Amino acid sequence: MKNFLTTLFLAITTLSWSQSLPFDFESATSGMVGYDNATFTIVNNPSATGNSSSKVARIVKTTAGDLYAGGKITNVSSLNFSAAATSVLSMKVYTTEPVGTVIKVKLENPYTSEVDAVTTVSGAWHTLTFDFGIPAPTGSADLVIMPQPFTAGGGNAFYVDDIQQIAGNIAPQRSGLPITFESGTTPNHFFSFESATMEVVANPTSDTINNSPLVGKIVRYLGAPYGGSVITFANNIDFANHPQITMKVLTPAPVGTYVTLKAEKPFWGEERSVQTTKTEQWELLTFDFTNAPTDMPSLAFMFDFTAGSTNVGDGTATSTFYFDEIKFANVPLGSEELEELAPINIYPNPTSDRWNLSFANGSILRAEIFNMEGRVLDIIECNGEHKLAINATNYSDGIYTAKITTSNGLEVIRLVKQ
Repeated sequence: MKNFLTTLFLAITTLSWSQSLPFDFESATSGMVGYDNATFTIVNNPSATGNSSSKVARIVKTTAGDLYAGGKITNVSSLNFSAAATSVLSMKVYTTEPVGTVIKVKLENPYTSEVDAVTTVSGAWHTLTFDFGIPAPTGSADLVIMPQPFTAGGGNAFYVDDIQQIAGNIAPQRSGLPITFESGTTPNHFFSFESATMEVVANPTSDTINNSPLVGKIVRYLGAPYGGSVITFANNIDFANHPQITMKVLTPAPVGTYVTLKAEKPFWGEERSVQTTKTEQWELLTFDFTNAPTDMPSLAFMFDFTAGSTNVGDGTATSTFYFDEIKFANVPLGSEELEELAPINIYPNPTSDRWNLSFANGSILRAEIFNMEGRVLDIIECNGEHKLAINATNYSDGIYTAKITTSNGLEVIRLVKQ
C-alpha cells in the first residue's frame, strides 16, 4: 500500500506542476527536453554582446539525418496569444550559422500553430519575434523551438534566451484594394508564413512600368514551398464586379517563375497563378478570378509556387520578389486611391479607455460595435460630426469590429482594447 501511495503521489505531482513565460534560464527550468536526438540544456552564455545573461539555453542538432530536431519546454500554462498585449513571442537567439537561418516555434499538445522567424546576424545575439496574428492561438501546453528546420544537423548549435510574450503591432484593416505602399499600406498589414519575410522598401528599379518610390518585398527562405504573406481586408473581395486583379512584379528569378495570388477565407481558398515573362524588370501580371466566391476577405501572395510545386526558397536573389499596385483591373488606380486616402482615423488603437475616431472627408452618422462572435454590443447614434469618441472602459480586453455609417457610405474597422 505504501508503494502504491508513493507512486500515486508522484503521478499527481508530475501532472500538477506547470510553469509560465517568461523563461530566462538563470536557474533550472522544468520540462526542458530535446527531441529527434537534439540536446536542450542550460549552459554558460557564449557571448555577452547583446545579452548580459550568465546562463542561456543551448540546442544542438547532433544527428545529420534529423532535420526537425529541436528543444521543447513542456507543461507551460501561459501559451495564450489571443490578447493583443501578448500576441507575439520574443526570443533572443545566438548562432554562428549564416544570416537567413530559419528558427521555427511551434505550439503543441495539442498542436495549434507554428511561426517562423529569420536570423539577421551571425555570431551575435539578436532578438527574433514570432507573430501569431490576431486572433491568435491558445490551448497548447508545449513550446517547441525548432532551429533550421528542413536542414541536416550534425552538431549545429543554437542558443536561446529571454523567451517572453510581448504586444503585437496591430494595424487597422484596409477596407479593400488597391494596395499601394505610398498610401497607407505597411508591413503590419501583412502576416507572413512559412519562412517568408515581408517589408516595404525603396523601388530597386524605377522604370516606365513602375516608378513608385516604395514597393513591397517578400523573401522566401528555406521552408515549405508555399511560404508567402497574406493581407486581410475589412470587406470581402468583390470578384462579382471586379473579376480580375493586376499586380506589378519584379524579380531576379528566371523567366517562367510562377506568381500566385490566393483569395482566402477560413478553411477555403481560390488560387490563380501566372508565370513571369521578364527577369529583373517590372511587369504587369493579371490574375483572373472569374466565378470565384465573393465571400473571401484575405489575399495571399506566394511566389515561385503553384499547385503541386515543391520549390523552396533559399534567401538568395532568385527567392526575392518585389510587388506593387495590386488593384482591380477594371478600376483606374487614381480613383481608388482617392477613396483610400480618406479613411476613418482611429487613435489610440489599441486603447485602455477610449477610441477617438475622426473622418475628415465626411460626417459620422452611426457606429455599431460587435464582438468576435458577431453579437451587437452597442449602437451609437451620431449627429453628423467629423469626430466620435467611444468609451472603451465598458469592454473587456479583446478585439471588436465597428461598422461606421458615414455620409460617404459604410466603413468597417477593427478596435482593440487592452
